[in-house]
Amino acid sequence: MTTMNTDAASLARSAAVDAGEDLLARLRTHIDEVAGGSDAGEVSEETDSALWDAVAAYGDALDVLYGDDDDDDEPDDDEPDDLTFTVRTRYDYTVVDEKAFLAAGTGLGGAVHALLERAGGKPIPALEVASLETGSGLITVHLNREPLTSDDFSDADESTDLLLVDPDESLQFVLDEPVYGSRAEAEAAARRHSGD
Repeated sequence: MTTMNTDAASLARSAAVDAGEDLLARLRTHIDEVAGGSDAGEVSEETDSALWDAVAAYGDALDVLYGDDDDDDEPDDDEPDDLTFTVRTRYDYTVVDEKAFLAAGTGLGGAVHALLERAGGKPIPALEVASLETGSGLITVHLNREPLTSDDFSDADESTDLLLVDPDESLQFVLDEPVYGSRAEAEAAARRHSGD
């Protein structure tokens, strides 16, 4: 924690108190709107935005007052963090032969298991790039009424939500798709999984 001279400390304390009072006033306005049922529409959005701005201003004022420089005390790492990124791949499947699907007696879980077996233990789909090391993956399986298309993203209010699930879908399974360092490690994991 840093120290500051008396005048600077007094000014910082005064600024923090002013920011806190402003936050209280904006919080009172927000609560009154909620209590009165007028917490919808553009007026409410302005109140909500002003409230969060006041929260940020109060936090900033407290940081100045108390010299929040904890980050400066942390030692610098000599090694940079690994650069990582995620590629989400989604394929929609339609059951074209319902009799055969039901006759298999394995249901949706069995169909997904068949897809995993077909991939031969590689990531689905196997994306091989020389400069990239494939990490573990996560597979989500959803039931939906119709396939997701790129147009759905431009029409959505929050397109990022579509990366996880469409509002008309229901989540059925979440499966880990781990990547193992060796075949022996993968076989040992398979034996553990089959024992569940």
